[in-house]
Amino acid sequence: MHRYERWLILICLLLAFGLRVYRLDGQEIWGDEAYSITIASWPFARAISAGVDTHPPLYPAVLWGTIRLAGKSPFAVRFPSALAGLVTVALIYQLGRIAGKGTALWAAGLASASAFLIYYSQEARMYALSLMGATGSMLTFWLALAHQQNSRPVPPGLWGIYVLSSLVAIYSHYYAFAVLLAQFAFVLIVAAKTRKPLRVLPWMAYWVAMAFCFLPWMREHFRFLGGKASARFEEWTFAKFGEISARTLLAYAAGKTLPAAIREWGWGIVVIALLGLGRLLVSGKRWLAGFLFLTLTTGFLFAWTINPIMPFFEERYLLACAPPFLVLTASGLTGWKHYGRIWTVCGASFLICLNSLSLRHYHFDPTFHKGEYGSLMAHIAARAQEGDVILLNNPLQESLFEYYHPQAIPYRLIPREVLLTDEEAGRFLKEVTEGYRRAWLVDFGNPQEYDPSLRARSWLARHGYLGFRQDYLGATLSMFILNASTDIEHPMDVVLGDEIRLRGYSLKTTIGHPGGFLLLTLYWEALRPIANSYTVFVHLLDSEGHLAAQIDSPPAGGTLPTNTWAPGEVIPDHYALPLPADLASGQYQLNIGMYLWPEMQRLPVTQNGQVIGDIIPLGIIEIR
Repeated sequence: MHRYERWLILICLLLAFGLRVYRLDGQEIWGDEAYSITIASWPFARAISAGVDTHPPLYPAVLWGTIRLAGKSPFAVRFPSALAGLVTVALIYQLGRIAGKGTALWAAGLASASAFLIYYSQEARMYALSLMGATGSMLTFWLALAHQQNSRPVPPGLWGIYVLSSLVAIYSHYYAFAVLLAQFAFVLIVAAKTRKPLRVLPWMAYWVAMAFCFLPWMREHFRFLGGKASARFEEWTFAKFGEISARTLLAYAAGKTLPAAIREWGWGIVVIALLGLGRLLVSGKRWLAGFLFLTLTTGFLFAWTINPIMPFFEERYLLACAPPFLVLTASGLTGWKHYGRIWTVCGASFLICLNSLSLRHYHFDPTFHKGEYGSLMAHIAARAQEGDVILLNNPLQESLFEYYHPQAIPYRLIPREVLLTDEEAGRFLKEVTEGYRRAWLVDFGNPQEYDPSLRARSWLARHGYLGFRQDYLGATLSMFILNASTDIEHPMDVVLGDEIRLRGYSLKTTIGHPGGFLLLTLYWEALRPIANSYTVFVHLLDSEGHLAAQIDSPPAGGTLPTNTWAPGEVIPDHYALPLPADLASGQYQLNIGMYLWPEMQRLPVTQNGQVIGDIIPLGIIEIR
């Protein structure tokens, strides 16, 4: 290796390391990461035991040691993945050297800056570790096969590294079996073409040995797959295979964090990879071209084959098959120099721009954040008061809550089974909120999977004032002030549109304080079936008519939309209007009304047969 080549590979490795540790803790811990941390926090024997996780136990073992050495900070738990990503870059360089020195350097450079590889090198999950093992397996497989083809004995150390790296891959993630299946098929093809079938025997011996090593976990995987089987065999179509292949190739090319329109430009990088495949074929390296192409296609076929018995497909599952794509792309960039260096410069610039834009979106665009549970819990911690309780709706958030939960605030997990009926939900929620003034409800994930009738939110909306509601990525946070009024203190007869009557309202007090709440209950009645779902607004205006405080929400915290109301039924609708901490003293006007979202069209208000506008004034509030 020339000195300049050493310097170039060193620069690539430094770039790879820098990009993998840059903002390593910039994203919040998300659901799967939290579960990994929970498992790794248990005693070692339990953390790696069967039945704990659906994945093999190598990554939990690595994270178990990491937590005890460096703690549970986002940077600490993600650092092993960053290191695995760095080692992968070095291995891809060696894999690229089989195709040529120039290809090796470009392959290392592409791997260093690959948005897809960096994305999973900054995640406390097993994917980067599996990729590292799979890349080492591909490299040592080819070196061992080359020894055989040249009629030289394969060094025992090379066999050992091959077995070890392969076991690292499959003991991290089961989709790495696709790499071994490709190797199995390639060995059979080579043996048939060279008419030397005996060369298959050593490979069979080592594969049997690896199978024996994996045997303790094989039964667990079959049990898991059987439990997830959904008989979606109609998805075994060419269209589904095309979808899996296309999604994965675009992820290899430019990552997962590009807007849909820009992501399509990734097909240009796929074309470069195809040119690289053609270059290897015409340059006398047909066996290498076949091996790289076979590994890629076997990954797609493997994912397509087991897709009907898996809950869903994600591109990250085939991360282990990314190195062949990067080597082929590097070959495509370096193989056409006789047409001028302009090709290499333009192709590399195009590729770098797409991946840089993908990384920018990943780091700084909230659209592509993985989770905001930490921000949600920080909001509770900053505003918690004595007498608060946190209610967790959906058991799947338990690991995240364990990682981020505010100290000294009581909490209860709402079991799924108590949400099957209104009676059981009411009994449980009454019991767990007894003695508390406020309840913070955290709805995590898709409520259709654990509380499709929104019974927890409905009960709290009937028995408390909604004081806060905000959507976070993957969760919704609501705060209810409990023990709401049940009697109409101020009767009214006001009609909104020709569909809804305001029967009256109750207001705990007409005197408010900055940082506090105004507790208001509105009593609605449907005059006839309502086709639309309207939003209620509660606004507090200063003496100049400027908005000083507001809360907008569908009735009953969204659990009783107006298009579900039965004519004649009286609907109590509770609100806790938050007053800003810097609200000036003085007199303010309290107004309410309804509008249609998203048109923002307010319903006209009629009183005594006369239209009086599109708001209902409830009176003066004094702020002290």
